[in-house]
Amino acid sequence: MALQQERYMKKSRRNLYIALEELDLVFDESEVIQLRKMWDEDKGILEIAKELGRHQLEIAALIMDQADKNKIKSRPMGLGA
Repeated sequence: MALQQERYMKKSRRNLYIALEELDLVFDESEVIQLRKMWDEDKGILEIAKELGRHQLEIAALIMDQADKNKIKSRPMGLGA
């Protein structure tokens, strides 16, 4: 445990709050491919979430991940478009 804390926790914390803990942020490769395709088709985050059967925050996290890795193009209005 101490080794994990040293490796992953950048700051010492006392009372932990884990953001988005209830979300499933693990994606199958086919979901990632579908997201990229729908993003290229200019589908919105709500439409993508509905089609993939996911919470919109899960899709938002995947979009941010894919944008950070330059796997999808940016949009003028970001996630909102």
